[in-house]
Amino acid sequence: MSVQGLSIKEAASVIGVSPKTVRRFIKDGKVPAELCAGKYGNEYRILNIPPGLVTNKPLDKDTAIGIVNDPTQGLDMVRELQERNLQLAGQLGAAQERIRSLENQVKLLIAPRQPWWRRLFKIRIGD
Repeated sequence: MSVQGLSIKEAASVIGVSPKTVRRFIKDGKVPAELCAGKYGNEYRILNIPPGLVTNKPLDKDTAIGIVNDPTQGLDMVRELQERNLQLAGQLGAAQERIRSLENQVKLLIAPRQPWWRRLFKIRIGD
């Protein structure tokens, strides 16, 4: 079974609306869709999205404008993110080592103990 086209969720992310809105668009005839057999029953597949519905919105207007006006700012941002990633990786390694150390300490604290009556009889026998 080859599934072609976009699912409702994928189409919603392309258009920039919720999946419920895409279902409404299909019902109203704004988005042509085909009903196909899917993994869990019938599902709509969208073969093409009308160009009037697709809106290209940047996630962060300030960042998008800055990158368009100054291309070097994008490279600086990438370098900063890479440095931050290395810093966080180092912190993660230190945290993992601390967790291992604490786990070993906890294992020592919860070592198997003898029942109270065995400890009591050992004390009396030793006297």
